[in-house]
Amino acid sequence: MSYFIPSRLTISAALAGLSMALSLGSQAQPMRDMGGPYDAMMAPAHMAQRWQARQQELKNKLNLSASQEPAWNTFVAAMRPPAKPAMQGLEREGLTRDALAKMTTPERIDKMTAFYEAHHAQRHSHMKERGEATKLFYGQLSAEQQKVFDAETLPHEPHHRARMMNQVPGGNAH
Repeated sequence: MSYFIPSRLTISAALAGLSMALSLGSQAQPMRDMGGPYDAMMAPAHMAQRWQARQQELKNKLNLSASQEPAWNTFVAAMRPPAKPAMQGLEREGLTRDALAKMTTPERIDKMTAFYEAHHAQRHSHMKERGEATKLFYGQLSAEQQKVFDAETLPHEPHHRARMMNQVPGGNAH
């Protein structure tokens, strides 16, 4: 009677196949549906509400005069975030998963490259418009208001990095 004794190669191949099969199941699940508090914080309605609250807080701290109100309104209009997330543009451009599946890899690469280049140009243009609107508004502020504006609009360290630094023993979020 002969017994089957698997070789190391057979065992390695079986383990590799099993791990690949298990990983495919986890990749099929979208990460966005986790339902944690971060998802609720990133919801468009919540983000818009927080943006409006920050604008109102800045306006209150600046203590604007009536003559500065038109400049403020122009500034806020220019700073308003886009209504739709950028990646929704993929669907508008006909770049759905089904459409991409019908293309060859080089066609997909060309389509996606063109989409991202157009998206980048649009973002760059929007960034320039925001910068110009900020400079125009800033010019309408008094020296004291400019100091407040400078302090309030200074970019902060990303929240996730600050949280990570606070969790590390001896870490400093500054």
